[in-house]
Formats: sequence, C-alpha cells, structure tokens
Amino acid sequence: MTIRPVTDLAELEHCVELQREVWGLADVELIPVRMLVTHIRVGGLVLGAFEDDRMVGFLNATPGVRDGRPYWYSHMLAVQNPYRDRGIGSDLKLAQRDHARQSGIHLIEWTFDPLESKNAHVNINKLGVIVRRYYVNLYGATDSELQRGLESDRTIAEWWIDEPRVRIEGDTRRVYIPADIQALKKQSPKSAQDVQLRVREQFLKNIEDDYFVAGFERKDDWSEYIFISGASSVRQTD
Repeated sequence: MTIRPVTDLAELEHCVELQREVWGLADVELIPVRMLVTHIRVGGLVLGAFEDDRMVGFLNATPGVRDGRPYWYSHMLAVQNPYRDRGIGSDLKLAQRDHARQSGIHLIEWTFDPLESKNAHVNINKLGVIVRRYYVNLYGATDSELQRGLESDRTIAEWWIDEPRVRIEGDTRRVYIPADIQALKKQSPKSAQDVQLRVREQFLKNIEDDYFVAGFERKDDWSEYIFISGASSVRQTD
C-alpha cells in the first residue's frame, strides 16, 4: 500500500467517485474536484491510498485559523469497502500528520459521529485525539446511506500531533454507546434515535461541567467514552 499526495485531476476525480461509493452521498453533497484543487492551492492536502496504482482510499484537509493560529480541518476520509478494517484509514491519518508537521501545523481537527464505535476507537485509542465539543444536527438532513434515520450530531476530534496523550486519572465519567449503531438502526430505528438523544444529553452535560473525552473502551456489545475533568485547560483552543 502506497500513500502519497494527490494533485492529478484524474485522480482527484476518483476521490469524488470514492465519496459517492463509500458514503452514498447525493451529488449535491460531494466535494467536487474544483474544491479539492482549491484545498491544495491554499495550503491544504489531499492524500490517496494506492494498491497496485489503484486508489482505494483518500482524505483531504483544508487550512483554518483558530485564535490566530493555523490548523488543518480534515473534511473527509473514505476507504473502499473491500479494503476496510485493514488499517488504511489510520495509515492515511498518520501520513496526514507527517505532512502537517512539514507544513508547520500542530493541530488537525475533524468531525465524527459519536455513535460510530469503530471511528471512536480509531480516533481516540489509535490516534490519541481528545473531544470537548459536540454539535447537534451539525449538517442537517443528509442523503448518506450510513447517516439516514438519525440527525447529524457530530463531535470534534482534536488531534494535537506534537503533544503526549492525555492521561486518564482522577474523577471519570462514562457515556455508553452500542457496539454497532448501524445494526441497531436496522433492528429498531426508534431505539437508535433514543440512544442518540441520551448520548447527546450526556455529552452536552459533561462538556458543560468542564469534562472532556480522553479515553474509549470498545466492547463486544457496547462501548464507552471516558470523560475526565479539565476541558477548558487541557489544550490551547476554545
């Protein structure tokens, strides 16, 4: 597997096709080639994962400024279904980290669905992100097959790439989620909606109380976020 920057227009077009294939997005929700080119030209990045010269995954990032300091906002990561669960997503993120360091970037952020256990495991356990922001129905209604049936609640992953992992110590709080929210949606859409409302309420309450996510434990039937106190002082951002 080779991971490298993508700048060729034909390869950028394949990034668009991957969005449609992996996420089931409507055309209006896709990041077009024009925007991917803009990301690159203004100091962002598009990376592709290739097997035998065939792109099987990609991610993109665009520069932003928070409190007068530059960071990267990583908008999308997609890996073809036959190549999932092989660590390609993690490899893409680690390559993104290396390119960020070369560009003088110390913080990378992205959104993820707090009900998706697998994504939480990768983001928190493998990469070491923290979470202290939660947005209710951030993107509104979406045609994505994976997101259909629930509001688009999102948490913000903060990846401070030059900082050590936060140690879990002192008082902790836990928020439980199903091991497989997609399976629960198929079994009982109402149960999935009830879970989302409970998780939303618990996240917002913990954040209001100055707690943040520093750990995650993944189980066979359920998983749990581990919150510790000190959200307002753990890193230099809002």
